[in-house]
Amino acid sequence: MTPSRPFVYLLALSVALLLYVAFPFRTPLFLAAVLTGVLNGPVEQLSLAIGGRRTLASALVTLAVLLVIVAPFASLVAFATRESMVGLDYVRDVLDIHSLGQLKAVSIPEPIDQVLTLLHVTREQLFDAVERIVSVVQDAAPAVLATGGRAVLSTVIMLIALYFLLVDGARVAQWITRVSPLSSLQTAELSAELRKVTRATVIGILTTAVFQGVAAGTGYFFAGIPHAGFFVMLTAMVSFVPGVGTGLVWLPAAASLWMGGRRVAASLLVLFCLVVVVGAEQVGKPMIMKGQFHMHTGLIFLSLLGGLAMFGLLGILLGPLIVAFFLTMMRIYERDFRRVNTSVATQKP
Repeated sequence: MTPSRPFVYLLALSVALLLYVAFPFRTPLFLAAVLTGVLNGPVEQLSLAIGGRRTLASALVTLAVLLVIVAPFASLVAFATRESMVGLDYVRDVLDIHSLGQLKAVSIPEPIDQVLTLLHVTREQLFDAVERIVSVVQDAAPAVLATGGRAVLSTVIMLIALYFLLVDGARVAQWITRVSPLSSLQTAELSAELRKVTRATVIGILTTAVFQGVAAGTGYFFAGIPHAGFFVMLTAMVSFVPGVGTGLVWLPAAASLWMGGRRVAASLLVLFCLVVVVGAEQVGKPMIMKGQFHMHTGLIFLSLLGGLAMFGLLGILLGPLIVAFFLTMMRIYERDFRRVNTSVATQKP
């Protein structure tokens, strides 16, 4: 039975209103859906191991996500904030600086002065830049605090959505199959392909992050950076940041070596990180993902870059999913519709 036109309009309106209501929480809901696709298998195995209690299994897996993924990132942010404040207080107390005007009277250490000379930067330009940075930080402080509050709320929503999706994931999948405009076979094929791409993307991201942290840690150790183990964890975590990524850690580390007079070690550390650490992200991640599903390496690479350019950090997941969705729909069209139309055309007199 074909639905009437008023029903189609009302259905479209209901979908638009639902998207409008859910739009403010699009990021945590999307992350919950992605994690559900990756963790649904472990939840089923755990549920069988504890006597079929899927609710308990879902709660345990959600708790594991909180402890293994969310807590380390929250701890890192809190640590960085606390140490930044401690460092600023230390500089202020040691140098007895309580205003930007007093900063201009402080003598610049010789290593920093040498770097400024190489860069053709004058003392006045340096202090003008410091004043602008301080002004920007002061203006952005309220926004940063508000962002922190939103991040906590988004994390809570993601964990709640993840729990309920893990509990009712099978029923949600059955409902999608019933209401999908595609046939049950086509819907199952599309769902399986998207799950495969999601799992491969997450595995590729995590594997690359671990490798980058360990590889950078090797460089820190041989370069003589103290507390190399801490910087291994820090490098692995910031590898998720688009654009700069691990450079947020190894570039300041190399700069500290350079200003400390160890210029050969600093140069070797930069060269090693550019070739091995950055190369692992640009080359290794597409290769790891290619081993999980059938897509050309160049297409995976372009989907990652395009996703980052259009959607930011979430583009690492969205880019491959969008490309996989397109390729799967084209494959279904070619197999189930194009060939049928061609065979009908050849049978005409």
